[in-house]
Amino acid sequence: MSTTGPPPAASFKVDQLVSQLKACFVDHLKEVGPESGARSMRLFDVWRQVSLRRVVDLAEGAESFFLEERLVPGCTLARSAVETVALQYAVWKKLGTLMDTSDSRGIHALLMSVVFGRKDKGDDWPTKSMNVLTAIDHLDKRFPGFRSEYDRLSEYAHPGLAGGYGAYVRTESEGLSSHFGHNPLRLEMGPWGRGELESALQVAVTFNQLLNEMRPRIGSLMV
Repeated sequence: MSTTGPPPAASFKVDQLVSQLKACFVDHLKEVGPESGARSMRLFDVWRQVSLRRVVDLAEGAESFFLEERLVPGCTLARSAVETVALQYAVWKKLGTLMDTSDSRGIHALLMSVVFGRKDKGDDWPTKSMNVLTAIDHLDKRFPGFRSEYDRLSEYAHPGLAGGYGAYVRTESEGLSSHFGHNPLRLEMGPWGRGELESALQVAVTFNQLLNEMRPRIGSLMV
């Protein structure tokens, strides 16, 4: 793996995958009636749009930092993109199980958790969010290697070797001459962060399509 070279160029793959996700954006959803089924489907549609926009927002932010060779913020945002994609997969998988048993209440509860869930309020907040690490472990079973990639990205979120010394200093000679800056080692962005972002976006595109195909089945069950 080379540690020197010209400044990084924009990733065609990242741009292509982000464009595919953006093509699914909608700006407005019309009003729905008071029926519980219609409300549940609105939760599904809102969650999908929020997830798409979050993945795109994080990916574009990460890519802008990769272009500046700023590994810490780039990889931290890429990690958040991986988390969001993992939740997409976990919800898709759970929805399939719930549909097999025609569990409309379970579907509604799941959608409530991914739209309104939070954990920082304790028991004062009745709707709890899904566990991100559990979702990542599920994704890793489907696509082996995602957990290790996520763990590597996580190292940049903490001020240890990857998120500190390895990102901001180049040391030379036995006298420990030290040179500081953003990526003074000129590490390539692909092997050190952008590759994980590209993988996450590919999964996001795949499961966005699968969720789109699943929607009519959910709609027929929630009538």
